[in-house]
Amino acid sequence: MKKSENIQITEFDKKANVHNMELLPVVCLPVYKEIVKEMAELIEDKQAREVFCSLSSGRDLQSVSQITGISSKNLVSMYKRGLRQIHLKWRPYSELKRELDHMYIKYRNNEFLLTHSEEVPKKNFRYVKIVWKEQDIPAEYVDLLITPLSKLDINFRVLRALRKYNIYQLEDLLRFIKYNGFDALYQMPSVGTKSIEQLYEKLKDKKILEDQDTCFLFPYLFV
Repeated sequence: MKKSENIQITEFDKKANVHNMELLPVVCLPVYKEIVKEMAELIEDKQAREVFCSLSSGRDLQSVSQITGISSKNLVSMYKRGLRQIHLKWRPYSELKRELDHMYIKYRNNEFLLTHSEEVPKKNFRYVKIVWKEQDIPAEYVDLLITPLSKLDINFRVLRALRKYNIYQLEDLLRFIKYNGFDALYQMPSVGTKSIEQLYEKLKDKKILEDQDTCFLFPYLFV
């Protein structure tokens, strides 16, 4: 393989993000693969369609080249041509993103359920029942839950303190409040009482919290 081709492949991988599937929670993979399959159906050429599916599913460019007998350079060109066809015919990106965001919230709920089930001592586990209830989260609530806290005009000092607890978006903050109670925020180091009170007023003004213990989004968050 020529040096120039190596450089082009590296640039292609960075732009296409074909190796970022490991960043998706496992529960999201079936949805992602269905989306890739649906997109691929819009590509007219059969071989280009297969190349698109392989690379978008996380296969290494070199291994696809060995299997198909097509040079890496030509694979890149085929992939880009396929993308152009998809962009002309595909449904809005926002619709796809919302679908994945919805799956992410459900994944987080399941993660919390499993985490707390593991906290039960083994000797008592046979007496524990986990009630599983599938909930459909309205799309507008999903959009609100994934809102970065930085977009809610929250004091930077509060944002910095929250990030130490891996709280970056509204969903993270509401889970924390639902599990620990709002008063737990006052115990965070480097944040004064006034700053937390301002946070509370901000959440009330935006009609996210009704009071410190009540939020219309709580029923959609398992803790």
